[in-house]
Amino acid sequence: MAKMVTGELLCSSDKAIAAASFNPVKRIDEPLQIIYYGAPGTGKSFTIDNKTDDGNSVRTTFHPDSDYASFVGAYKPTMENVPINSINGESVQFATGKNGHPGTEKKIVYKYVPQAFLKAYVAAWNDLTKPYFLIIEEINRGNCAQIFGDLFQLLDRNNAGSSSYAIHADEDITQFLSGDDKGFASLSDDQKDTIRAFVLHKDNGKTQALGQDILDGKLLLLPPNLYIWATMNTSDQSLFPIDSAFKRRWNWKYMPIEYHPIDKKTQQPIDWNFQIGDNIYSWGQFLSKINPEIYTLTESSDKQMGYFFAKADNATGIISEDVFLNKVLFYLWTDVFKDFDVSSELFKNKDKNRSFIFTDFFDKDQPHALANLMANFKLDIVDVDINSIKDEDSSEGEALENSQSQRDLSRYSINGEGKNNKRQTVLRSLRKYVEANPSLTAAEVIDKWNRVNPQIPYFILSASEYEARIADLPNQRDRFWSVATGDGEKVYITNQWNANRINELMRLVNSSDLGLNIEKVPE
Repeated sequence: MAKMVTGELLCSSDKAIAAASFNPVKRIDEPLQIIYYGAPGTGKSFTIDNKTDDGNSVRTTFHPDSDYASFVGAYKPTMENVPINSINGESVQFATGKNGHPGTEKKIVYKYVPQAFLKAYVAAWNDLTKPYFLIIEEINRGNCAQIFGDLFQLLDRNNAGSSSYAIHADEDITQFLSGDDKGFASLSDDQKDTIRAFVLHKDNGKTQALGQDILDGKLLLLPPNLYIWATMNTSDQSLFPIDSAFKRRWNWKYMPIEYHPIDKKTQQPIDWNFQIGDNIYSWGQFLSKINPEIYTLTESSDKQMGYFFAKADNATGIISEDVFLNKVLFYLWTDVFKDFDVSSELFKNKDKNRSFIFTDFFDKDQPHALANLMANFKLDIVDVDINSIKDEDSSEGEALENSQSQRDLSRYSINGEGKNNKRQTVLRSLRKYVEANPSLTAAEVIDKWNRVNPQIPYFILSASEYEARIADLPNQRDRFWSVATGDGEKVYITNQWNANRINELMRLVNSSDLGLNIEKVPE
């Protein structure tokens, strides 16, 4: 809801009165200066971006090398068209355009170049009827005292929203504001009259007619429609601590970690997942388990991860294994864990009888390191990406009993459809059966499928049997796939298949009453 701030414009002429009456200063029902802070990935930048747009904002990012000049402006060498001239005696003659030539040439000249602050400052004064935003990302990654300099005084705002006190501008800024087209020089007469008519109404009741000095660039004063919003990652707060005098001039908004966030546009839950191998896990469930561990280890919430720390694919809502490994785990091992002894069972590499190190996930001698880490977290397998399922290509226990199974590339159809590898065939067959028989309970599905068990231990399990199994052998968690039955319960079927097993399953299924027919597809 916009608020009209009255009493800000004192008219010195009929024209100024008209300009003032048709250009009231507008404010929106939001803090003038606010810092959104929290752990990385909590949606700080998104929140600001959702309330602003490119047409009414200037965005900058602070970093350790940021200074007053890079924030406000400075003289810099720049290319500009200048008249071609020559000296004739004691006079200088300038070329005139002829035959399509403009009579100018590009040269390097020194010119005052405005940066984010002055761009936002000028834009806000240009049209007092609209809110304008100066957005500062990562405000604590720069030295705020050095960057703001004397502008610090302007952050004190009065009840009407403008700066409580004006400050004298540097000569360079004065010349830019008064004489440059990117300052106030190119404004229309009405715009100039509106600024000229501005009066500072102080909270103590005093007034100060300083509009002409603002227009001339002699005085600087934040108008009431200029909002300065910033973000701050608490994980980076040690870079340049913000002093208390600076802090108290801002509103602060903590952005908590949400494990089940709501989309601000659709108002629907955001339900991202991430993929490891064939298995798809809940991103929110992972965060709900890793963040308490981060807090326990570091005794701080600053290094915890927000929901948007990693970004899911727009089409699938899935964070890829590559992103999970090279962004999430890389952050954990190189930033969070680097100064701590990681001895929790969650990070135990049972194959090596030690804690995981980051390079374990790239060690060809530990092909299941990532899957074993997920087994430690005991995450629910949300789904399986059937299209990404590949047959085992290396011998592992019961999964591959001879070298022939390693080379078997046979494909199978189900009820005359598809070309599936061995593992895809089993999961798709079970899914098709459950979809065709929605009235069957999990117990009834297990009973039916045990009749086609090709003598495999732990072939198909109930939820309780599965939990008991992985309680004893956590690394077995990724060796089963789950399928939800009509009663909402899950059944778990092994994903360990070789050529001998699939051929026996095919024979048993085809002679059963499951309503399925599996055939090898000719090459």
